[in-house]
Amino acid sequence: MSPAIKLALLSLTLLLGACASTQEREFRRNVAEANFKLGIGYMQSGHFEVAAEKLLKALEFDDNYPEAHNAVAVLYEEIREYAPAEHHYRQAIQLRPDYTLARMNFARFLCTRQPARAAEGESEYQRIAADPANAGATAADAYAGLGLCARQRNDPVQAETWLRRALEIDPNNTTALYQLAELSHSQDKVLQSRAFLQRYHAQARPTPQSLWLGIVIESAPDGDSQLRRQYAALLAAQFPNSDEARRLQ
Repeated sequence: MSPAIKLALLSLTLLLGACASTQEREFRRNVAEANFKLGIGYMQSGHFEVAAEKLLKALEFDDNYPEAHNAVAVLYEEIREYAPAEHHYRQAIQLRPDYTLARMNFARFLCTRQPARAAEGESEYQRIAADPANAGATAADAYAGLGLCARQRNDPVQAETWLRRALEIDPNNTTALYQLAELSHSQDKVLQSRAFLQRYHAQARPTPQSLWLGIVIESAPDGDSQLRRQYAALLAAQFPNSDEARRLQ
């Protein structure tokens, strides 16, 4: 066999190997993506065990999948498995340092699930808020997160400052509106808490928690009894099996 033919055969072999390798990567990525989407769907419907199976299967096929790491971290956090939750948040951020959603989720995790490390969470939120690439709604979310951290360390004054800053950037930020409704209620400011909750409901569908907050707000001596009954009726009709509805009964 001539050297030229040997070279041609070698080139063909390498080309076929490269094609097979590319096809394998595409196959694994497609399977990972399919399992990721299924996992998200199961999470949203509250089927956490099946969701975990699908999301971990996604990572089995593609461990360099930051969105899957972020999703499984949220799932582990939901079921109070905090060590693996932190591991997967860190993996998501390591794979994609500009993955703002994972960074914000991790900051919230530190503030709410690891109170002793709240300062780490606040620092991360501040970096996100200060980054010019995160102007607008993302910065507002970061300030709302800072408000949550301040509330966790029992600093209502600083919390209100951060939350109002969030609303200056995005007046319809639902996280800030809801937190300000809760914060105002804790300070016995009925009119203010009512206004914030109504603004929240104008932007987001009611939840059992938001309706219960409305009931509690309007149960104050200077509350609106008619509005309280409306919240109670919505809670019983839309969320009859919720803990809040059972508490109402």
